[in-house]
Amino acid sequence: MTIDRINDIERVPLAIDYRRMYRAQLYVTVGGRTVGPTSIEFVLEMSPLGTHEVSVNFLDRTDYPTVPAIRMIKERIATLDRDGTLNSVT
Repeated sequence: MTIDRINDIERVPLAIDYRRMYRAQLYVTVGGRTVGPTSIEFVLEMSPLGTHEVSVNFLDRTDYPTVPAIRMIKERIATLDRDGTLNSVT
């Protein structure tokens, strides 16, 4: 399983400054076939120690294992955040 791409990222407005919530479309390759789009929602939360914690929720049903997918999605989201890609999303 590989994460192909995360598209159509939209920021959800929140009144809390240390949490950023987003909705997006996920495309995954499982066993040689591309599955998607699957709607996801993810949150980046600043911990008291200054690190970002990522949580992911699937808004649609999936027909692939979600535990390894969540781990890979969290890694991809952390990379997007480090690169500054999520800062330009409105």
